[in-house]
Amino acid sequence: MDDRLGHLNGSVQARYDHVTQEMRARLLDELTALWEKASDARIALCPRSPVAALDELLRARARKVNELARDEVRRASQGLA
Repeated sequence: MDDRLGHLNGSVQARYDHVTQEMRARLLDELTALWEKASDARIALCPRSPVAALDELLRARARKVNELARDEVRRASQGLA
């Protein structure tokens, strides 16, 4: 990899060889949480978008949030919360 990137001493490859599956999973979880927080903030401003791809993402997030809220209410009404 270093040769293709023009690095002579191998430091770039060595720096990234140690990335574990757990590190990747943690990064994915943290990025997902940031995306969800940003999506929720965007939905609070305006739940729809004229951009089709963003509109579908916002609608999917709103459905998920609504499902989670319904599940929470259901658990609370059953005394499970």
